[in-house]
Amino acid sequence: MPLSRAAWTPEDSERLKQLVASGASPARASVIFKRSVGAVQNQARKLGIPFPPRHNIRREILAKCDAAEKSLRG
Repeated sequence: MPLSRAAWTPEDSERLKQLVASGASPARASVIFKRSVGAVQNQARKLGIPFPPRHNIRREILAKCDAAEKSLRG
């Protein structure tokens, strides 16, 4: 018997948009919605707000850290 899929409610979709905008990872969103990472990523793509690639997020974090270190030095 195939697993039944719960439909995404408008409230779920709105919450997903907020999570993507705030920089949450697909893994974190999957825990919040109790759905697979793939399901969360697919829904974000359907909404036109895909999660950014992980390497881009890491690059941004490292750039912020470098900027903070430079400002502390002076």
